[in-house]
Amino acid sequence: MKHIATLLGAAVLLAGCSGSGVTIRGDIAQGGGGKTIVVERVLPAGARFVDSVKTDRKGNFNIFIEQKPGVPEFYTLRIAGGGGVPLLADAAEKIVVRVVDSTARDYTVTGSEGSALVQEANGILEQTDPIARKQAAAAFLSRHAGSLAAIVPLYQTAADGSFVFADDAADVVYFGMVSDSLGSRYPGSPYAQALAADVQSFANVAAAGRLVAENMDNVVTFPELDMPDVLGKRQKLSGLKGKVVLLSFTATDLPELKILNRELVEVYDRHAAQGFEVYQVSLDMNKARWIGSVSEQRLPWISVCDLRGAESPAVKLYNVQKIPANFLIDREGNIVRHNLAPSDIEAAVAELL
Repeated sequence: MKHIATLLGAAVLLAGCSGSGVTIRGDIAQGGGGKTIVVERVLPAGARFVDSVKTDRKGNFNIFIEQKPGVPEFYTLRIAGGGGVPLLADAAEKIVVRVVDSTARDYTVTGSEGSALVQEANGILEQTDPIARKQAAAAFLSRHAGSLAAIVPLYQTAADGSFVFADDAADVVYFGMVSDSLGSRYPGSPYAQALAADVQSFANVAAAGRLVAENMDNVVTFPELDMPDVLGKRQKLSGLKGKVVLLSFTATDLPELKILNRELVEVYDRHAAQGFEVYQVSLDMNKARWIGSVSEQRLPWISVCDLRGAESPAVKLYNVQKIPANFLIDREGNIVRHNLAPSDIEAAVAELL
């Protein structure tokens, strides 16, 4: 899944340009004099720094953003040493931002409908009751499915670090509803296009599930993977049917990779003879680094990689939104657990053997 959640952490602006664009002025009320404000534009591929401005001695600032009309853009005004103000701006808007202090925890924004909706959505995410939070988020999406602000509750984590909407069948409908509305209203928007790609990946997973439900010949109950190992030999996930399999998604640049693999090796050594196997997919794009990592760690299981990184079809097929990720498959080929904590893997495996 193209992780859109990253496009809500920041924002971008071209200062001092002429032509179509957005004007932002405002102030930092308490201790805001001489503060640097970093301006970013955030796209599905990540945030891009363009410029920075400095407040005057009274904390006032004025910025012009060059922007094409018709398609709103996400921005963040980051205060050096403090917090940031998220905006969703449309061309020709004259936005006024009043920030209480450099933490930016308390601010007001006027002159921008999209920015006001982003602030409302973030307020919903701060609710502590998960049931009330989800109800409020669902109501927000129903009212504002045609606004790019609807991306906020779909992809940004709540105050407790969880996502409001998961990738299960009950919640996918919300992604589809917003995608249909944004695709119709903003067909050229990169945010709408990225959302549409995610919805398609959900559909791919659902299609695989339907094949299983229809009991088609030679179809296993998990989406098939057929990827090359370190020797270039194709390894099918279905080739392990009849074993208890941990399908693991990782990457060589994952900071905790070696620690997680070391713990998993201990589980593997204790249970491999009983019919336990690991099929580890590495989301790397550098073959030498991947093979070197597998060799250095002396991994005893099946390690595969197609060198396509986050664009690997395996990511879309299993709707992997972040790594590490894992799926536990029983001897009959059913996915029985998802994203087990390292401390829970051995007990879950032993229960199936």
